[in-house]
Amino acid sequence: MITWPPDPRRPLEERAVSLAPLHAQTVAMIGYGTMGRAHALNLRDSGIAVIVGLREGSPRREVAARAGLEVRTVAAATAASDVVMLMLPDEAMATVFAAEVGPHLGAGAMLGFAHGFAVAFDQIDPGDRGCFLVAPKSQGDMLRSAYEAGGGAPGLLAVTPESPPETWPLCAAYARAVGCLRGGGWPTTFREECVSDQFGEQAVLCGGVIELLQAAFDTLTDRGYDATNAYFECVHELELITDLVHRYGVDGMRARISPTAAYGGLTRGPRLIDGTVRARMAEILDEIEDGRFAREFLASHEDRDRGRAALSARESSSRLAGTGRELQARLNDLVRHRPSTRSEETRDE
Repeated sequence: MITWPPDPRRPLEERAVSLAPLHAQTVAMIGYGTMGRAHALNLRDSGIAVIVGLREGSPRREVAARAGLEVRTVAAATAASDVVMLMLPDEAMATVFAAEVGPHLGAGAMLGFAHGFAVAFDQIDPGDRGCFLVAPKSQGDMLRSAYEAGGGAPGLLAVTPESPPETWPLCAAYARAVGCLRGGGWPTTFREECVSDQFGEQAVLCGGVIELLQAAFDTLTDRGYDATNAYFECVHELELITDLVHRYGVDGMRARISPTAAYGGLTRGPRLIDGTVRARMAEILDEIEDGRFAREFLASHEDRDRGRAALSARESSSRLAGTGRELQARLNDLVRHRPSTRSEETRDE
C-alpha cells in the first residue's frame, strides 16, 4: 500500500496505483503539440474523459477533432474540466494562463504540467490549489507509440507543497493513465525537474553534444579531410553509441565496441572534457538555478537578433548542417537502422 506523499527513493509502479481518482473527472488538455497529443490520446484510451482546449483558428483543432477528441476554446475547456493540463510552450504559458485559464478555473479544479518551468520560475503561482507534475522521460510521439504497443516511459512526478492531500493520488493516477508508470514514476519537485532538465539540454543533449559534433567536424575538414567522411565518423555514428549506452549502460557500451575505440575513448575523452569544461558546466548550472537563463530565454522572444529563429537560421547555414542535409536525403534507411557491420556480434570498426 502506498503512503502519500510517496517515498522519494522508490519509484511508483503501475500495479500499485489506482485510476480511481480520475474516474468521473474531465481533463482539459490545453495545447495539442506532440506531448499534448500523446497525453490526450493515452488518457482517452485509459478511459478518462478529455477535452482539448485550443485557440480559435489553430490548425491543431482539426487534427484533434480527426482523432475523435472534443475540441473547445481554451476558456471553455478550462471551465468544463476538473483537471487542467497546461501543455503550452514555456514562453506562452503565463500569458495564456492569465488571460484564458485562471479566470475560468473551477474552485476545486487542479492544475497539471508536463514540465516544471512555469511553476519553478514563478511564471504561474498555483497558490493552495492542487498542482502536480507528470514529466515523461520521452518525446511525445514515442510516448504514444510505446503506449499503443503496451509499453510506456519512465516519468518524473511532483506536487507543490501547498497542494491538498488528494493531489498526490490524482497525480499518480494521471501518470498511470498516460503510461508513465510502466517504466516507474519517480517522485521529485518542480524545481529539481526543471533545473536538471534544462541543464541536461544545455550541457549535453541539445548544446554540448551539438557543439562537440561541430568542433570535431571542423577539425577534420580544416585539415583537408572529406566532409562526407567527417560527417559519417563524427555525426552519423553517434546513434550507434547512444543506442548502446541506452540499452546497456556506459560500461556495456565499452564492451560492445572494438578495443581500439574503447581504449581511445577512455584515454582521450578525459583530455577533451577536462576541469575547464566542468567549470563552465558549473557556470551554466548557476545561471539556470538563479533564474538568469529563464529571464534571458523569455526576453529573447522580443529580440530578432538573439531569438531562437535567428540562432537556428545561422546554425542551418553551417557546412555541418549542409553536409547532413545532403546525406540524409540519400541515406534515410541507414540513419534509421544500425548497419550490420556494427552489430554486437562482429564489433568491427
